[in-house]
Amino acid sequence: MAVAKWSTPSERSSNLAGTTLNTLANGSAGAAITHDNSTARDLYSIVTVKLGSLTVPAGGSITLRIYSGDGTDTPDLNGGSFDSYTAALTASTGAKVVTFPMVRLYPFSCVLQVVNNAGVSTAASGNELYIRTYNEDVS
Repeated sequence: MAVAKWSTPSERSSNLAGTTLNTLANGSAGAAITHDNSTARDLYSIVTVKLGSLTVPAGGSITLRIYSGDGTDTPDLNGGSFDSYTAALTASTGAKVVTFPMVRLYPFSCVLQVVNNAGVSTAASGNELYIRTYNEDVS
């Protein structure tokens, strides 16, 4: 009988956010961050979002949106269909680290977008986004 186990995860990507998450207003969505999964065709990823120092009031959160096209076209951002993952932020002052541990990927190029619902704008610098992909191994 075959046993399904996690395969060895890929290496963590470089910072994919660039300046996309800098000074992102509360209630706003960041620009598109592209991850091409058309060759590796990984099933899942862990996405880590690091936010520079900010003062988050109670109830603050961020949402990760994943848009996937059909290999030719990708849906419009802020519309169309997407997978959505929301994580609460600790109500405090300081840098924040949020992980989205099991983000579903599709076998095409996809677009990641972060929505800021922290209650305040993100910091002007020190914001990062990393992706680390993984699969299941059946043997």
